[in-house]
Amino acid sequence: MMHLENELIQGIIALEATVSEGKVMTVGPAPYRRLDCDGRALAYVRARPRKNAVRVDISGLWVPERTSPIREATATGAATLFIRSAADLEEALRFLVQTVQHTRRLHQVRANRLRF
Repeated sequence: MMHLENELIQGIIALEATVSEGKVMTVGPAPYRRLDCDGRALAYVRARPRKNAVRVDISGLWVPERTSPIREATATGAATLFIRSAADLEEALRFLVQTVQHTRRLHQVRANRLRF
């Protein structure tokens, strides 16, 4: 699972230049990894060995444009994805990039409405 976690983080950073790995403030080893974008938390990533998956919790600061077959419907926040395979990894990368792009468009529309 650790390889999927690393591939996700490296992949999203390569696809979206403004995404970076954020700092997790904790004593001892961090239980998750954080992805930041545009100065705010994009997602929290953690390995789930018992479920044989990587869990990606997208922050409520972001607005997903669509649903996904790897999305957990009952989760809190904007969305939760479970990655179990290379195909899931590709879907998660697409979903994250589209979520960033969609949220930016929404912010631009709102900013344009506020201009006189």
